[in-house]
Amino acid sequence: MRIVIVGNGPGGVELAKHLAGEFDVTLVEKENLPHYSKPMLSHYIAGFIPEEKLFPYSIDWYGEKGINLLLGTEAKLIDRLRKVLVTEGGEIPYDALVIATGARAREPSIKGKEHILTLRTLKDAKLIKERLEEEGEITILGGGFIALELAGNLAKAGYRVRLIHRGRTLLGLDEELSGIITEKLEGVGVEFHLETNALGADEDGLKTDKGYIKGRLKVCAFGIVPNKELAVRSGIHAGRGILIDDRFRTSARDVYAMGDCAEHGGTVGGTAKTAVGQAKVLANILRGVEDRYDFSFRSAFFKFADFGVAIIGKTKGSGSWIERDTKAFYEGERLVGAVVLGNVKKAFRLEKAIKEGLSID
Repeated sequence: MRIVIVGNGPGGVELAKHLAGEFDVTLVEKENLPHYSKPMLSHYIAGFIPEEKLFPYSIDWYGEKGINLLLGTEAKLIDRLRKVLVTEGGEIPYDALVIATGARAREPSIKGKEHILTLRTLKDAKLIKERLEEEGEITILGGGFIALELAGNLAKAGYRVRLIHRGRTLLGLDEELSGIITEKLEGVGVEFHLETNALGADEDGLKTDKGYIKGRLKVCAFGIVPNKELAVRSGIHAGRGILIDDRFRTSARDVYAMGDCAEHGGTVGGTAKTAVGQAKVLANILRGVEDRYDFSFRSAFFKFADFGVAIIGKTKGSGSWIERDTKAFYEGERLVGAVVLGNVKKAFRLEKAIKEGLSID
């Protein structure tokens, strides 16, 4: 069975790793680089790790695993009738094709956006690192995990960091939890401008509804845009992302999608952890082994400077502190979510308990 995977991100490489040896696996990647860790890019920019540490697998590793890796190869079209992937380098026949093209950074829609960088690729990270070393300071737009990880790491590294966020709270959390995270990051030197809207940018700074904020280096980190173009060009149904069912199937026969490019029930994955989890389940489905991915359950683990935050399950509404570092959220008597501050081991235990509906007494 010939399996073609488009995209060498966390989901694509994980899927290839699980299927190699059993199937004829081809991995198609438009970048010229083997898989690298995007969650670690802020550590690289901060100077905490060298560039080579971003690459968990060498080029030789792919061959040793039995994965046919095609780098610098852009997928142009899926010919659904003939079951071939058309690339700029030729046609690749498939029995099953998986789109794992990920997402790109959302760009700001303000006047002067050409003065604002985005962070998604190693190329982006290199440019930001170079500019940061020249300027010694940075203004970050966003209140999600990418913005906070970048802000925390760069402040910890000694750079002056300003974070601009239009919302009142961070990560979609309540005011109390958001306040704790803000306080921890202020402790390492992050300067917050909350409830502040960017109106325009020029070379020297940012125009906001709260005044002008000086700073030549500006990075936008507020969200992602799923890379659905290959599917759309090929006549496959898409909304915000490529539409999939419970078994990762798209509207095209024998074509699947997963990770940040895929949309299920109105939701796009958004984290490397989600993509890896989906890849493990999809590997079983392609093997013919019964398995299911729980799309309704979401969890994410972050580190902002040295402060760990885990957001598990549903965390809307009013939660209650069950321990000093854990805020729990309930539907009736049932525990449906938790936010754990600092304690990663506890977070993994709680994630398992919430997922399986176990008591945590």
